[in-house]
Amino acid sequence: MLLVDRRTMLAGALAASAVGATAAYPSAPAKGGAPIYWQGLIRVGGIKQWVAIRGRDSAKAAMLFLHGGPCEAHSPFLPVFAPWEERYVVAQWDQRGAGRSFGEVGIATPNMTLEQIVQDTIEVTRHVLRRLGARKLILVGHSWGTAVGLSAVRSRPELFHAFVGTGQLVSGAALLARMRSSAVSRAQAAGEAQAAAQINGFSSADLVDMNKFRLMARWAEPFSGSDNAYLAMRSTLLKPAADQEGVAVADLVSREFACLSKLLPASLDFEAGAVGYDVPVPFFVIQGRDDTRTRPELAQAFVNQVRAPAKGYTEIEGGHFACFSNPTAFLNALDSDIGRLGIR
Repeated sequence: MLLVDRRTMLAGALAASAVGATAAYPSAPAKGGAPIYWQGLIRVGGIKQWVAIRGRDSAKAAMLFLHGGPCEAHSPFLPVFAPWEERYVVAQWDQRGAGRSFGEVGIATPNMTLEQIVQDTIEVTRHVLRRLGARKLILVGHSWGTAVGLSAVRSRPELFHAFVGTGQLVSGAALLARMRSSAVSRAQAAGEAQAAAQINGFSSADLVDMNKFRLMARWAEPFSGSDNAYLAMRSTLLKPAADQEGVAVADLVSREFACLSKLLPASLDFEAGAVGYDVPVPFFVIQGRDDTRTRPELAQAFVNQVRAPAKGYTEIEGGHFACFSNPTAFLNALDSDIGRLGIR
């Protein structure tokens, strides 16, 4: 759940336009299976969508990563996953209406709903499994991706070893209420009474209006220090990604807003408890201790109520993006959780 003013991200990207970025891989592949680096467009839910499968050792356990946002495609940020790809085969997917998948269909992308993206998740999972010759994979969701993932594992549990949430979204209503309250307080403290009055009346439906969205994001409680450092670093990856795709950085940012206007209400209306507490696969949450968006106490309370074949909750140093800003701690926790299942 990003809810950050993308103008800040765009400014950072343009300021860093001369900075290149490449994944920091060791000079020689790991022993075991051969490396795998594949990406392409596949037909999912009636449209072409972008998928990548990357790892230093194809014999490692496979995972599918569900990005957050919604609409926060990770195709521009693949170098961030280099530490992950040392330990796992990582499948990336720009969800319907996001990133390179948006680039294929544009604003005419149909069926922009949580339900359709869940169905797309099942199709992408099957494609990844067929390509790897595997029977199951680990599903990992970040923020909005946790809402998608919880529904996907309920729909087809036989496809998944486990579901791992990070930046676990539990209550969109609680998130909106907390952000609205903090934005009102911060605007009032700055003497911006008119902005505070506007924000106080915002509902999830109002935030489809990107001007209102930006106003909320501008005044809401800031991200943690580690999150801000991560976002600043990540902004340097936008220009190289845009160049590779042959578009402007502004086009990448505008895609996200176009997608966000359709899916943000679904994200803010999501309630994990309403979906249910029965999770048919092992369920683990690895949460940043300083997450100001998806609060750790809510995530832990949800895990406590879940009924699953196995479950666990771990807090690590970091904020909403702890899985990226603190990859060693995240991956160590993930290894521990998955190792309990005998998966290597």
